[in-house]
Amino acid sequence: MDWKNWYRELEQDDETWDVSEEVVLRGVAHLDFCGQPSEAEVEFIVGAESEEQAQAIEEPTELQKKTWEVYVAGSSAIHSQVLDSIHHYYVDIVERYRKAYSSWGEDPNEYAPYIEQTEQLLDRIQLISILISDSSEKDELYLNFNCSWDREHGLGVHLKQMKTEHIQGAYTLYDL
Repeated sequence: MDWKNWYRELEQDDETWDVSEEVVLRGVAHLDFCGQPSEAEVEFIVGAESEEQAQAIEEPTELQKKTWEVYVAGSSAIHSQVLDSIHHYYVDIVERYRKAYSSWGEDPNEYAPYIEQTEQLLDRIQLISILISDSSEKDELYLNFNCSWDREHGLGVHLKQMKTEHIQGAYTLYDL
């Protein structure tokens, strides 16, 4: 893939400037997550010190580009490790979700079944977005998934040095 052109074609959302002093550059990437084709929105969050600086931002920082390219180059091994981490997380939380679905009168096996093999999770999750902040350390990013057991919050995986650092709801993960 020609990343230089892709970076230049990212859509700039500087509407957030008034609230957060950052610019979001968005694009879409077609990735393979453990054999599952995914169209993921990629967001690069770039800080700016003024409105003029925000309007001049056209591409991610060099560190963000490097992080993205390292991720894409190693995505097969990274995704395998992430899936294993999600499986361990799921085993720890599944009972809580099963109880919740039962209390709501819904079948827990539909949304939070017991999983024996890691690959069974692939029917329950879908990679939907990736976030790379400019305040991030090298090789740090967030993978966000839709998941069957938490349809409201989804699932977020924080990677540091391309290894799973933390897992929780996708939109609450950034509050760490």
